[in-house]
Amino acid sequence: MSEKIFFAGTGNMGGAILRGLLNAGTTPKDILFFDPSDKAAEAVTALGCVRVKDFAEGVKKADVTFLCVKPQIFKSVAPEWKNAVKTLKGTKTFVSIMAGVARKSLTEVLGAKNQVLRVMPNLPLTVGKGTVALATDGVSEKTLSTAEKIFGTIGVTCRVTESLMDAVTGLSGSAPAYVFEFIEGLTRGGVKAGLTRDVALKLALGTIEGSVELVKQSGKSPSDLCAMVCSPAGTTIAGVNALEEGGFRSALIKAVVAGTERSKELGK
Repeated sequence: MSEKIFFAGTGNMGGAILRGLLNAGTTPKDILFFDPSDKAAEAVTALGCVRVKDFAEGVKKADVTFLCVKPQIFKSVAPEWKNAVKTLKGTKTFVSIMAGVARKSLTEVLGAKNQVLRVMPNLPLTVGKGTVALATDGVSEKTLSTAEKIFGTIGVTCRVTESLMDAVTGLSGSAPAYVFEFIEGLTRGGVKAGLTRDVALKLALGTIEGSVELVKQSGKSPSDLCAMVCSPAGTTIAGVNALEEGGFRSALIKAVVAGTERSKELGK
């Protein structure tokens, strides 16, 4: 019998994970979901997934439940979730992607007998290239392995302590947006230098993909690789100097820290 997976919420991130699982070969009928929006639900139903009438029905039928609502509404849905788990027999596994919502708060709602795992995924899971951090605190090895098996089909996973989840949110959870901004910046730079937008975007994407692969395969640090490209008095060092004058690395550091602090605020 196939494992049933239930999604409580199919917004941007929940939908990304759901679609990533489908792309990786999960049978649509093994994915249940609840979304109060008929319009949003139509799109997911069209994929072959099964819509349930409420949270209680989904969690009862599923082996693993993904909690994918916005962290800001967690307190408003908590009473419904708490009532739903009271009727469950045995133990269930819950996987929360809500930024800033501590495992302690989740356990108080979902019950101490159930396995409650916090994770932080990112949007590239949609195309099977995402990253997912799993908080190991208070979670069994079996649950961690199950989560790694699920997420391993659509990205790479790493284990961290829960105390580092806010930092994970500020980095990998938010960084796709930073990368998109970087790509757009390179593209506009190419356009300003005389290239068409299509050519500039193609060059930017190819350069980024190749550079990432070089970091992975070379065994060298990004700093060492940067030095290899920067010939004395050449074009690259001139560009790197312009980045430094603009506070490029400093801005990235501030972005990660800002995301981390916001994640902490959401958990209060």
